[in-house]
Amino acid sequence: AGPPLEQVSIAEPLASGGQTCLSPQAWEFVKDCVIEDVLIKGRPEYHLLSRMDESKYTFPTIKHAAIENDNRADCQFKLSELNVIRRYIPSNVFRQIECGTLVYVNEMRNISVIFINGAGLDVMSSKGANTAQELMVSVQKACYQHEGTLNKFLIDDKGMLFLLVFGLPPLVHTDDPTRAVLACFDMVKIFKKLDLVGRFGVTTGRSYCGVCGSARRMEYTVLGDVVNLSARLMSSAKPQSILCDGATKNRSSTELIFNALAPIKVKGKGNWIPVFEPVKKDASVQIGIFPTPPPSQEKKTHFKIRFPWYDAPFGGGALAGRNSNRQSSIQQLNVQRLCSVKTWEGIVRVQQMLGGTFEKNIHQGEQDIPTGPPVLKAPAKSPFSDGGVVVLESAAGMGKTELAEHMVAYAASKLAMLPAFGTMGPRPGDSVRLAAELLRSCLGMFRALDPSGEMPADDYDALQKLAPSDLASASGLKQALKDSSVKDKSDEILDSALRVAISLMQTLVKRTAIVLVLQFEYGTSLFPKTLEDQAIFWRVVSRLSELVKTEMQSGKAAGHKPLVMLLVCREADETNPAVQIARANDSFIHLSGLTDENIVEYTGNYLNVPAAMVPLPVRQFVAKVTLGNPRHIRETIDQLLENCIQVHTGANKQPKHLECKDIDKIDISSWQHTAMVGGTVCLLESLDPLQAAVLKMSTCFDGSFTLP
Repeated sequence: AGPPLEQVSIAEPLASGGQTCLSPQAWEFVKDCVIEDVLIKGRPEYHLLSRMDESKYTFPTIKHAAIENDNRADCQFKLSELNVIRRYIPSNVFRQIECGTLVYVNEMRNISVIFINGAGLDVMSSKGANTAQELMVSVQKACYQHEGTLNKFLIDDKGMLFLLVFGLPPLVHTDDPTRAVLACFDMVKIFKKLDLVGRFGVTTGRSYCGVCGSARRMEYTVLGDVVNLSARLMSSAKPQSILCDGATKNRSSTELIFNALAPIKVKGKGNWIPVFEPVKKDASVQIGIFPTPPPSQEKKTHFKIRFPWYDAPFGGGALAGRNSNRQSSIQQLNVQRLCSVKTWEGIVRVQQMLGGTFEKNIHQGEQDIPTGPPVLKAPAKSPFSDGGVVVLESAAGMGKTELAEHMVAYAASKLAMLPAFGTMGPRPGDSVRLAAELLRSCLGMFRALDPSGEMPADDYDALQKLAPSDLASASGLKQALKDSSVKDKSDEILDSALRVAISLMQTLVKRTAIVLVLQFEYGTSLFPKTLEDQAIFWRVVSRLSELVKTEMQSGKAAGHKPLVMLLVCREADETNPAVQIARANDSFIHLSGLTDENIVEYTGNYLNVPAAMVPLPVRQFVAKVTLGNPRHIRETIDQLLENCIQVHTGANKQPKHLECKDIDKIDISSWQHTAMVGGTVCLLESLDPLQAAVLKMSTCFDGSFTLP
């Protein structure tokens, strides 16, 4: 940024093909050794060059002097000084340089590209320069939060130009198109906050990713039709709007809705280009227990439970085209099939705390939740009897969400425990959503306890009636309930919501038992330790655990009902007071893979056939490739059903025979759209080059080997 770029932007249009135009400032340095061409009408201060003044200098003389005075080699960084320039080199290129494998950085890969044009600021003024710096920092932060890469940015007379890329190693994800669009939504808010105009173009496809240039000067960049189209879409976008191509739309998750716009003509394309404008799906206002209209012949209000994972892709990205109602049906089927595995360690431990046995009918359709006295009694000294903390910890896909749903549904239908929810993830900056879920689900419990309909339908109005006036009027709560994606003053909003939620639950436990579900999930993110959200989540858990601890110590004596905190996470914070309570009371459950016996039973459940009908080759294949991960088992069976296995039914439509063929010819490398294969490939991409090389070589050797 600065005068030189402004001068170039003026000089370049004044020169025709083959001509060189100099600004007044540049002319002062060369006017004694060149001959000027014709004067430029209207801009006499700019000068066109005709040729060198050979009466004073010759080309060989100039060239020799340039070579003689070239000291660039003396100023080059040595490999030992590489860390000094680390922040100026893309991380994957830096690691390749470190390992001496830069030749392998060039490749064709699927990426999502964002071009951003920013206008409305004058970088020559002190205020404009400060605004440009703030914009740059904010765009970088939004990009890095979604684990993308800022490839380059430029500033000229037309404004600021950013090129962001999602899918470059080591930051490769199966949901990069979704991440790119969500990052754009965050950046639109940044432009609006700074009172600037932003235009965004997003495309997805296969492009060249690598270095361009000579050994003296090279740059890591992305090239190809996908990159060019992104720039064209950016130019066609309206202020503060995002345009996407069809590939981005087709590969995005259900977190986004795409509105088709009129096709457009762009430079370099003969055909009309379909374009789409993404819209972020609104968070569901129905979280926890909520009333539903009764059938016409009944007057009694019915209540149902809405789980937050029906709307947010906690498993790492819901499939495109799947609506939330279908998602809930599939999730309920998953609960039935997995929790029906009688010897699975997870369901065995959970039923020991709940009492009774697993019942499928609890998870069939939208079951009515009774609001009367409990049907059963939880076992003595169980958290569901005396209050406490239960922790469900596991890697992605191991069944913790299915177990959590069963625990909540069973506790509500059998033990008369009403649910409250607060979830974060898998996208960054979800602390306000956690706040909104806590408030809405607490209000839902009040409505279930008082079905007369006297409570205001509007959540904020209901807060004013139920919470202490000094808490209910806290700033930001109304905005959070209206738009849970807001990020401004998120810490303040979360703090206010926690104080209100704690106050509401202190009132509720006098009337009903509560199961409070808190979940943190980081989806397909590869470096969750860098996420601020993880620290925020555990701070929330610490504050709410104080209420749980108080109720465990004195709640029963005061006539209060049990309060259970259920934590669902991948890696529990062992220093957190709530986790320590669970450890002390033997209510910490770590889920590992299913056993071979469990896999066979779960495979039978998923195929709706007896376990004994599953052929040995299918059993062995599923166990070998999935390592007992329930989600991977589902994905594997879905793929096998397409080509390799078929369930034959009899006249009574009952399974008669399971046919298996060509299972030894399957190429699972074609399953990159699955979390099992795609997620593993992304994990491999995140390795250092040397680690990746060792891993690849290990697949070729039977015995041990060493590297030089």
